[in-house]
Amino acid sequence: MYQALFDLVEQYDIITIYRHVSPDSDALGSQFGLKQWIQDTYPKKQVYALGSSGSGSRDGNFPAMDVVDDGTITQSLAIILDTANSARVDDERFLNAAYRLKIDHHIYVETFADVEIIQDLKGATCEILADMFMQKGIRISALCAQYLYGGLIADTLRFSISTMTPDTFHVAAYLLTCGVDVAKANEDNFSTSLRLYRYENYIRANCSVLEEKLAYMIVSKEDYEHYGLTFDEAKEKVFVMGGVQEFEAWALFIEKERDADGNAIYNGSLRSRQKTINDIANTYHGGGHRFACGVKGLKKDDINRLLQELLKRIDE
Repeated sequence: MYQALFDLVEQYDIITIYRHVSPDSDALGSQFGLKQWIQDTYPKKQVYALGSSGSGSRDGNFPAMDVVDDGTITQSLAIILDTANSARVDDERFLNAAYRLKIDHHIYVETFADVEIIQDLKGATCEILADMFMQKGIRISALCAQYLYGGLIADTLRFSISTMTPDTFHVAAYLLTCGVDVAKANEDNFSTSLRLYRYENYIRANCSVLEEKLAYMIVSKEDYEHYGLTFDEAKEKVFVMGGVQEFEAWALFIEKERDADGNAIYNGSLRSRQKTINDIANTYHGGGHRFACGVKGLKKDDINRLLQELLKRIDE
């Protein structure tokens, strides 16, 4: 299964690499980690990381996105990372590529590539890529390892999620042998600015709690802009409500836009300690992992129904 990546990269002289919209550290880390390995290994190949910029608070830790014309893409191998469904790929031109390979750790949603490597028990797409290199006996560059390690610790919350396995630690150890600066990776992914610190405290102080087991927060555009945040920065902070012993699940809903009637439309992030909730998210225009997923395009009434479904799931 892993060999497909190496065979396809060897075959194509032009490679375009994609990830999901509003990328997190795993999406960006896997994208630039893979790009770095290809450039290190095949310096004559044309390799491009595609997608919009300005998508999150961690963008400053990564290079600028590349820009290519349509003709280049039609000649390329497209590698799509960390994305379960085609609608979330941050550049629909991947559909025009000569060949498509998907590598992902989300639960299967749909097939949209010629070859798909899906391992939904892995903690991060960065973990899959690092495991590929490790199994192949490749010593990757320190910069490539830094990108992959950053995405790994971000998506596993520094190895604290419930789906951790010994293999994840094995992969992390491999990355360290390649020259990862652990202190820098933690600083890049988990330090915060004063404005984000104040926003996080705002969520802690104002979140609502249902039956002492489900915490949630609904944040208006006016609220997060008061702290100087973008939508993408604001939506990252669902973790703020985690770590409370009584909370079995927690959710953060962020206003993204308003419809023609002036009603606020929200995207949300859902988390659960032990109960599977991604099936619930699927019915609200979302999806993701069993205990960590997203929803989108919700009005206040949708949010209220969703919260009741989460409460019911907690009680099952």
